[in-house]
Amino acid sequence: MKLKIVAFLLILVCGNVFSQENKLELMINLLSNDKITEVNIEEEKFVSSIAKITDYCKVNFEKFPKSQKIGILVTVHKEGKPTYEVYSNPKIDKKLKKKTLKELNKLEIENTKLVDFSIFISINSTNNGEITDFEDYENPVELKINAYKNADLETKIKLNKEYAINEVLPVLSAYQRRVDDKFKGVKEFGNLIHKTDFNKKQNIEALTSLNNNYWSATLEMERGNQLIPITKIYALVSQGEFDHALKYIEILRPFSNPETISNDYLENINYRLSLFSQELEKEIHKGIVKHDKGQYQNAINIYKNILEIYPNSSWALYEKYYSENVLNTKNQKVTISDKKDWDIAKVEIYKHNPLYNMNVRASNGKEAYLLFRRQEINFLFKDKNERLNDFFKYADIASDLSVYDFAAQLFWLSATFDNDNSQNSIKHFLYCVDKLGNSEVKSYFKGDFDDVFKEIEKEKESKMKNSPIYKSMKN
Repeated sequence: MKLKIVAFLLILVCGNVFSQENKLELMINLLSNDKITEVNIEEEKFVSSIAKITDYCKVNFEKFPKSQKIGILVTVHKEGKPTYEVYSNPKIDKKLKKKTLKELNKLEIENTKLVDFSIFISINSTNNGEITDFEDYENPVELKINAYKNADLETKIKLNKEYAINEVLPVLSAYQRRVDDKFKGVKEFGNLIHKTDFNKKQNIEALTSLNNNYWSATLEMERGNQLIPITKIYALVSQGEFDHALKYIEILRPFSNPETISNDYLENINYRLSLFSQELEKEIHKGIVKHDKGQYQNAINIYKNILEIYPNSSWALYEKYYSENVLNTKNQKVTISDKKDWDIAKVEIYKHNPLYNMNVRASNGKEAYLLFRRQEINFLFKDKNERLNDFFKYADIASDLSVYDFAAQLFWLSATFDNDNSQNSIKHFLYCVDKLGNSEVKSYFKGDFDDVFKEIEKEKESKMKNSPIYKSMKN
């Protein structure tokens, strides 16, 4: 599809530039993501639609002097008429501009299937990809990016949700739904995402980690194509669970093939959430400064204001608990040893980021060991040469903390990319998926996995009980 559109545009442009009978020079820039044209556009109808616009330009602008430059921005939508903007250098008469817009709007243009598609048609104006001849022109793609960059925290949340729901999930699910029938997991997972209304509150765990088709689809994808877990990332973003999404972004980026379409979306959301996190960090640090000055109630108020906007911030929830606990201890409402407030707070903190690396209570050996394991995350990925080993360690920690979906994803990445540890990683992957209540995936592999799972649990228990921190506690 993409090649045919490009070929059409080359014929169109070259046919005009080198025509001796027609002095009009015409050039077309594709502004939107042309990689997704195969799922976003009906090929023949779209090409015919573009031809209507270029034919209009030939007829109406061929007698213009070559010094008169005209630019037409066309944004084709999923529904309704396209949006047109007319630019000129030097400026043309306002009546002519109005007439041009009116006549363009009479053309019957084919809609896109999923998302907007923008092109820029230049008359008597050439460029190398950057349109500079029209001082009032603004690239619609760059406008969106700048609008996001300049938005406040609350608006960024809204824009991220809308981006996931309206622009990305429809595209990712379309690619899943069009695969060969033999990839049943991919197709069925794509169908589920396609029919799910993400504008409503959704249980992402039920859609993904507790769904057999999600894991089947993960196994069916070729090495490096992270289409399925990237879809999960955007499902999380649609529900405002940015902390949770960031954990998956963190582990997927090193293993995502940059040539895949899904990788483009992975990088886009990483960029968006990185900006969001930087702004969030600034706000949280305002509270930390107040806390460090002993102004605990002021700090609490700052965290409350943040959580009014973004209630899913594990960091803000933790800092709010910490300041409240210090204040309550100071006012003798609780004792230093009383951790009931933490037992309540951690439920919400770990809900939004199951791998949040803080824990403050350990009343027995097992709790102390798990506290230690959670803190071990901070020491991973310090040595590039140990990266693959650290991914396995990360998965093992997540498994110990009963975050089985995240652990399973990591173990599968380890199995796929670490040949030396592949078989061991597969065993642990299947163990985690089984812990999620999925007994079907193990049937895709040979072996008596019930015995394997018992051995894994035996090893885990032995490792815990032989750890110094476990032994140091009274059980």
